[in-house]
Amino acid sequence: MRLFDPFLYEKVHELIVLAFTLFYFSILQKKNALSIIQRNKTQHLIFLYALLYIIVVGFRPVSVAFGDTTVYAKGYGNFSTMVEMGSFSKDSLFYSFMWICSHFMSVNWFFFIIEILYVVPLIVACSRLLHRNCDVGLLFCLSAFSFFSYSVNGLRNGVALSLVLLAITFIEGNITDKLICGILSFLAISIHASSALPLVCMFVAVFVKRPRVLFYFWAFSIIISLIVGNSIANLFVSLGFDDRITDFIHPDVEEDLYTVTGFRWDFLLYSAAPILLGWYITIKRKIIDSTYLLILGTYILANAFWIMVIRAEFSNRFAYLSWFLYPIVLAYPLLKLKIWPKTQGRKTAVLMAAHYAFTFIMVFLLK
Repeated sequence: MRLFDPFLYEKVHELIVLAFTLFYFSILQKKNALSIIQRNKTQHLIFLYALLYIIVVGFRPVSVAFGDTTVYAKGYGNFSTMVEMGSFSKDSLFYSFMWICSHFMSVNWFFFIIEILYVVPLIVACSRLLHRNCDVGLLFCLSAFSFFSYSVNGLRNGVALSLVLLAITFIEGNITDKLICGILSFLAISIHASSALPLVCMFVAVFVKRPRVLFYFWAFSIIISLIVGNSIANLFVSLGFDDRITDFIHPDVEEDLYTVTGFRWDFLLYSAAPILLGWYITIKRKIIDSTYLLILGTYILANAFWIMVIRAEFSNRFAYLSWFLYPIVLAYPLLKLKIWPKTQGRKTAVLMAAHYAFTFIMVFLLK
């Protein structure tokens, strides 16, 4: 389904998200904390756009404009000629599913299914976490600068981490919920093995009840990275992380944005925003919410491990194992917790706009 130049798909998406951002900015800025938390009018138009996005991007043309779409399409064609499935040493569920699909559907239908598996768990996770404000949460997800890349380039990683996010929404529930969390975790690891890291961080975060410990660990990871340098990356290699840090089979995002090596202060500052907000909420304001602490803890722990290997070439691939939580760890406290009783709407609108502004700069000015 080629509606226009393949190189314009992302820009058109971001312009539509810009329109949604301006619309929600006008709505949220007039609200106080209580009216946001008890908001009873969900805007359904953004969900319709998400469904349209699944269709249009799912049936996108096979083009180099979409990064590894061409690589997956070539592999899909090769699979269609294989009589026997064979065995896959890693990410077996994804490649087995790919092999099966290649024998009875076109690659466009396969990409459409992958798009469903990527976007729908995000919608369900937003609904479970944010309830009345699930539409605003979905906007945070759509406006994340990694969203489009995951949907056309890092397909395995995108689907796996969407399942991880959904798993997080079940882990605090009853026995049935925990079983669902376990199933989703297994599926995520079978689709992309690197998702084991945020899952381990999630399980650790369940037992960390003191937010100061999380912030100290994150700060300590910066010190370790500055002092020890590349040797910490070599440690991860010796422990078997090599193929997840330096050989992800195929890049998950456009590499030209991340070819600069060394200590990336710019990405560190980007990563720090939800953490600084978390420090203000949990330490300064002493607001404790178990679900927020779980999400924040998972993000902090996963991001800290990335910081330790930040000097490695293309360490952004490791960073995405925390950045997939970025929109939710920002949106959840703004939409669920009473932080600023009278001015929360205005501050939420400003932070939402700033969140999208970073994406706008990355897409329109740095590409």
